[in-house]
Amino acid sequence: MQIFLRIKRKILTCLMACMFIGGMGVETCAAEVVDAQAVVPDGPLTAVSRNVSCTVEKDGTVTYAAVLDSAMPVPDDGMLYLFEMAPYEYGLSGDTDIISSMALDPSQPVQGFSFPVNFRQEDTRLYSKFAMGVRSGGAVCMVTEPTYITNPEALAWNTLIRQPRSKKSTQGEEFNNLYLDGTYGPELAWGFKTVQVLNTGDSAALTHPMARAEARAADPHSIEQPMYYMFNASDEEGVRALASYMEYYAANSRGGENWILGNEINTRRWNYMAWTDWDTYIREYAQAFRVMYNAIMSTNANARVYVCLDQIWDRDLTPADKEYYQYMDGKDFLEKFNALIRQSGDIDWGVSQHPYTNPMGYAKFWDMSGCKDGAAYADQVTSGQVVTFQNLSVLTDFMQTPDMQAPDGSVRHIILSEIGLSNAQGSEIQAAAMCASYAAVRDNPLIDEMMYLLVYSDPGMDSSVDAFARQVYDEMDGENSEQHMEWAKSYIGISDWSEIIW
Repeated sequence: MQIFLRIKRKILTCLMACMFIGGMGVETCAAEVVDAQAVVPDGPLTAVSRNVSCTVEKDGTVTYAAVLDSAMPVPDDGMLYLFEMAPYEYGLSGDTDIISSMALDPSQPVQGFSFPVNFRQEDTRLYSKFAMGVRSGGAVCMVTEPTYITNPEALAWNTLIRQPRSKKSTQGEEFNNLYLDGTYGPELAWGFKTVQVLNTGDSAALTHPMARAEARAADPHSIEQPMYYMFNASDEEGVRALASYMEYYAANSRGGENWILGNEINTRRWNYMAWTDWDTYIREYAQAFRVMYNAIMSTNANARVYVCLDQIWDRDLTPADKEYYQYMDGKDFLEKFNALIRQSGDIDWGVSQHPYTNPMGYAKFWDMSGCKDGAAYADQVTSGQVVTFQNLSVLTDFMQTPDMQAPDGSVRHIILSEIGLSNAQGSEIQAAAMCASYAAVRDNPLIDEMMYLLVYSDPGMDSSVDAFARQVYDEMDGENSEQHMEWAKSYIGISDWSEIIW
């Protein structure tokens, strides 16, 4: 048996699938087009009902309900069908499973189906999406958006109580990487409260086909040596593997409260996939994110699951820019990712960001005179092209906009999961910059936590600390906090943090 059970009634193979969602060669049976922003390259979405609900009860009963569009096509047989689709399926075909059917009552605007989720079974539907459809004019037409179960936490059986967290934490103490294929890390991850899930590319099942060796060899756009690879939810084997691994890790973690899926996923080097347009790249990540999210949340209802971004925020690169093929703006990524998630059932994802100084190897951000091209770097921060701890309001203001809010209308959870401050300009500058970064997080109520990297050593940025900087770091949020904060302001030459942080 397989995750997506293929023994239910099938659509007759002679019928054609007349509609694909998301601008992928769209053809429609509906009479009008919805005014919706395209999230994939080929054009706007076609009219189907977006007023859809798909939720599960603790007992495993799924209810899928929708307000049908009055312009929907008239069914040939008077029947309404409920289809089950895999994450990588965007249209109906002769192999699409029909879960249930009923006579369509046009007088009832709300139509619904109930069915079992088959939780933790081989034929589980936890990772499927569902859509209503009709047979009209000799074709099969979707009349609702394919939608996932949006509250997998209702099924959770191993929920951990979230422990109080301070605004400051340390990588290697509260945070650790988890390599998804098990080559390294799982035994270390069990006790950590924040776990970043990475794919080394060693497992073909877990690695997207466009990230495997043959695809890398054919990639026409050179980038730096890939470090990690795109998760695979593009086929049944990949979905099964992602679900199985994440169910296991979430169930066996003793402290896993925060799960970060991928590292700086707006940068292709850290989530490698051979060149395809950015919209396709985001779609493939969103598919994998949904599978992993459902696996985590159906195990631990109090977990939080995050998308991870680097500093690049709003540079508006074009194909003429060399960097265009290496990374995209974090703002653009979040907008497109959010649109895809909302289109297929909104969930409570969060943002993990890395607010290093700009440039990373220069800690004395309040005085850029000693930095080559310092004025240009400073302008990138001032204009919001990059997000550092200096201008966190750029990120938090954006996340407060209505379109970006969580399903309950709140601001999504935001953590700063990696920051290191260079010691290249001296220990005192490093320590003062640490105090400034902590002040930025302490005074921003929308940032849950910042995680410091104290042991990173690289020719471009060494964030290791000596005894003085370590003492300041250890005490800047404790009993001697104000003493260290006042010292840092005096050392920098300011009377208030707002002079250099906004």
